Amino acid sequence: MNTETRMNTKHASARRTARAALRDELSARLLPELRRLGFEGPARIAGNALVHEFSRRAGDERHVLTLQLEKRGLPRFVIRVSVEPPQGFEALTVQGGTVVSGFVRAKSGGSTRSWFRADPSWRERLLGRGGSGHVEAVNRCLELLPEIEAWWTHRKASAHIAVYDVVFPGNSTRSDV
Repeated sequence: MNTETRMNTKHASARRTARAALRDELSARLLPELRRLGFEGPARIAGNALVHEFSRRAGDERHVLTLQLEKRGLPRFVIRVSVEPPQGFEALTVQGGTVVSGFVRAKSGGSTRSWFRADPSWRERLLGRGGSGHVEAVNRCLELLPEIEAWWTHRKASAHIAVYDVVFPGNSTRSDV
């Protein structure tokens, strides 16, 4: 590698954002595990998309795992899990019904502070270091895969999964709509 190429490579890696590092880490380590568990979905977590959906068949149901990145570009993500009924979500929008969903977080809490985070810590920012938060965030997510797998069977709240109902009201039967 010549000096100019080495310098360009060095500058390119210095410009790489924490969000880009997180996307690369998710693509390299989480996606192969999801595929091993039978999920299908995008080949990479790339670009500016915030939501990446993965699914697998389980009998007459479809397990849906959604990886959602933080909307302002911070290096954070959360995982949502749900079970699509046999008739599909589209039918629920017409007929109405309820779907139990799970919200998987790295730690308890309701804000994005509970999400899987790759932000440099306060100390790392003070010292001007980027840290390895992307590796730690993905490690934490991988550690929770057994808890997520158990959720598909029980669909109950656990240490890292909050459960909520998503209600589909269905089409109105009022004649003036």
